[in-house]
Amino acid sequence: MEEEVSSTSSASDISNKTIVVLVILTVIISILGTVVVLNEVSNFRSPQAQPTVRGGSSSQAQVTLTITEKKQPVSSSGLVTLEILPRAK
Repeated sequence: MEEEVSSTSSASDISNKTIVVLVILTVIISILGTVVVLNEVSNFRSPQAQPTVRGGSSSQAQVTLTITEKKQPVSSSGLVTLEILPRAK
């Protein structure tokens, strides 16, 4: 004898069709979001630095760079004593 197992679905169960539709909508929204982000990134242009000249129309400049030797840290030793006193009443 075989017993037939009947599955009873309550009102709170979600049907498989509903789950499939939700998964498909999630995938479509994700793809659309990715396309929008990639489109915005490809259209992004960083602002170009505009030369500013004050007091004349010169387009030349002189830049100096000085590299100094790294100073060595001074090594020292010390002793710290910390005494915690009880509060005075």
